Amino acid sequence: MSDIIKTRNRDLVSLLVMNFIWAGTYPATVLALISLSAPLLTVIRLGTGTLVMIPFLWRSVRSWSFSVMMRVLFLGIVGFSLPLVLQTQGLKASNPEMAAISIALEPLVTAAMASLWLKQPLPKARRWALIVAAMGVWAVAGFPRPGVTGYVWGDILLVLAVMCFALYNNFSSSLSRYLGPGEATAGTFLAGFAGAVPIWLLTGEPIPLVWKLPSVEATIYLALFGTALAYFLWMHTVSRIPVALMALFLYLQPILGVLLSLVFTPARIGWPFVAGSLTILLALHMGREKIPTANKS
Repeated sequence: MSDIIKTRNRDLVSLLVMNFIWAGTYPATVLALISLSAPLLTVIRLGTGTLVMIPFLWRSVRSWSFSVMMRVLFLGIVGFSLPLVLQTQGLKASNPEMAAISIALEPLVTAAMASLWLKQPLPKARRWALIVAAMGVWAVAGFPRPGVTGYVWGDILLVLAVMCFALYNNFSSSLSRYLGPGEATAGTFLAGFAGAVPIWLLTGEPIPLVWKLPSVEATIYLALFGTALAYFLWMHTVSRIPVALMALFLYLQPILGVLLSLVFTPARIGWPFVAGSLTILLALHMGREKIPTANKS
């Protein structure tokens, strides 16, 4: 029993760390786009992630079967190349309100896919937890209303990115169990990088000659932490925890994002943030994974 508790505690720490990192990727992306285009930023992120994780592929990639290569290629392109470009361009072309709503959509779509395609059980308590948490995100964002004119294209891109991320969230679990977290992460990074380079070249966006310092710092954060470290932690944890429960923890990102913004800007926390944060924490309690009790003889 103590080993189970220790394992669950380590998984909980991994979930908290990765969501804390991802919470910082939204403001970091805005800063990085000051100097870079969305496709080039994606190439840099995935290229750096590949270089960091490439030791995991050094000896094993030659033994991959054709079907494994196709799975890795699919997840790399659909899970990284497309959604990172879509999300980055969507954030640039949309507004913060729709970005907040897209954050709320990803866990819901992820959990629905896990139930329908992977046949993972989705208990009633966890279903309600996902809905309650989505309402909490809406409150944290200040009860935004979508449909602002002039942002339709950006909104569409954000929704498409959510669909791609949800596909990655679901099918990365089986790949991680089969190859191992490090190997699966490295392979999908490499495939994503290979898919992102042609997208960047087709856009014709040049490499900027001058980068502003905030963009450089933000790009380093996105590449090393928001990509390499965070996705390795995801692969490491998703092989042991149900996808729907992992998705529920994604709702921590809006709370952590607001708290991070307080470090850099003198913003005030209002009652919607407090109410929404408490609602999300309640949802996490509702949808928690119960530790089985030991049988007493």
